[in-house]
Amino acid sequence: MRKQLFTTACLLIIAVSSFAQTLSIENVQKVSLRNTDAIKEGTEVKGYYFFYVSDKIDKKTNEYTLQITDNNLKKLKDIKFEDSKDLSILESSFNGTDLIFLMYNSKERTFEHQVFGADGKKKFSYTRELSKKEKRFLEGTYLQIQDEEDNFKGLYPVQGKGFISNMPSREDRDYTFQIDYFSTESRKQWTYIPDLAGKKFIGDVLGVANNVVYIETLIFGGFMDQKPESMIIGLSLDNGKKLFEKKTDFGSKRFYPASLSNMDNGKAVLFGEYFGDGANILKDKSQGFAFIGMDEKGEATSQKFNSWDEDMSKYLDVKSKGKIADFGFMYVHNIVQAADGNIFAIGEGYKKVASALGIAATVLSRGNAGISTMKLKVTDMIVLKFDKDFNIKAANIYEKNSNKIELPGGYEFVSGPLIGKMIKFEYGGFDYSYTKQSGDKSTFSIYYSDYVRGKDYKGGTFNAITYNDGKFTTDKINTKSEATSTSILPAKQGQVLVLDYYKKAKKLDAHFEKLD
Repeated sequence: MRKQLFTTACLLIIAVSSFAQTLSIENVQKVSLRNTDAIKEGTEVKGYYFFYVSDKIDKKTNEYTLQITDNNLKKLKDIKFEDSKDLSILESSFNGTDLIFLMYNSKERTFEHQVFGADGKKKFSYTRELSKKEKRFLEGTYLQIQDEEDNFKGLYPVQGKGFISNMPSREDRDYTFQIDYFSTESRKQWTYIPDLAGKKFIGDVLGVANNVVYIETLIFGGFMDQKPESMIIGLSLDNGKKLFEKKTDFGSKRFYPASLSNMDNGKAVLFGEYFGDGANILKDKSQGFAFIGMDEKGEATSQKFNSWDEDMSKYLDVKSKGKIADFGFMYVHNIVQAADGNIFAIGEGYKKVASALGIAATVLSRGNAGISTMKLKVTDMIVLKFDKDFNIKAANIYEKNSNKIELPGGYEFVSGPLIGKMIKFEYGGFDYSYTKQSGDKSTFSIYYSDYVRGKDYKGGTFNAITYNDGKFTTDKINTKSEATSTSILPAKQGQVLVLDYYKKAKKLDAHFEKLD
């Protein structure tokens, strides 16, 4: 039986400076730095939470700790509980008022979503028992989507209301996905599984606007289908009822949305690349970048298409459709609207390059290596400037060190936009971290990690691109240390919080650095 202990006593050895600007937590048996994050109210950082395995009680039981601090790292609360060692902490998220943790018990075949208030008090628990068939399927899909720190991606916060979970699912003989909503206002949950005609479905939660959950859905007619149909599905946030399903074709253009942004006027704007009439979004090259305003009924309220050839090429050296010289394809992480009315798209580049490993393996195995002859190269950061009507006005590229990702066999034929989502959600291969905007929206900063090989310094850096008074400036800090892993979190304006985990010493250190 689970044992919950809520206490304000100091049960760990915690060293805090007189001004509580640093924090050191001992006896951290296991931690994923993704399970630590900032507690924010709007754009203002109010505090932090740290969730980790703090002790091994016996062969079957671990102790887990949730620690909450203020924005100066002064400890406010410790929450401890004991549970099975078969329990894995897969994900965590914060929605402005509450925390949620997704836990997986491999032995009992259960997913459990535990909800805590920002004060550390447990509010709700949602449990889903998996069948043996579901367990096998998830172990081959969702539970394989992780990086070196066992970071999973599938929880989406809904500001002040709850959380949305998106997981692959198996229904009868169909391969599909399952959307779950967990309320933090009351103990309420709903589930949605597509009921469309098809054999395979891939769903991507784009975002929530005006109480509608927008989901980009690729529908495959059969398991061998290589030309899926793209649709937007709208669900009611209140009860999960399907409000609409709309094809993403607009006239002679096929739109493939990557994400959604809530603009200052309260309207939802979907953004992504678009293709020609009848094009295959899995394989063909895109024609440009589009912004589509969409209401709560799925109707387009505005359309703006910026073509690579006529519009984007005025500011970028576009060599082929969708591919920028020495930069590659563009994945847009975020859209920000500043107080001056200008709109900025924050992106990162990637391209396919030859893989020596894949080529050699293919030759040696006579084509049965299972490794692609192409690999991915993640390149530079990019900031695109648009006016209030989404007409492009400027583009700036910020060079950084490139990352390389080997691909499974056959992925050399997948289109640029789909590959971008794979880098983001399956490989965690982009360097972009987050964007922080001031309360009055007069300034914002884009943060990302990098690695430099200079004469005086060789190691990791954390970088900021800041927009203020109509101009961009850059800054960076060095992050090289003896730590096993390092993570950076938002802090007060002009600062970041640096987290260093020392696996051998079982210690987590935190301190602030100036960066603007």
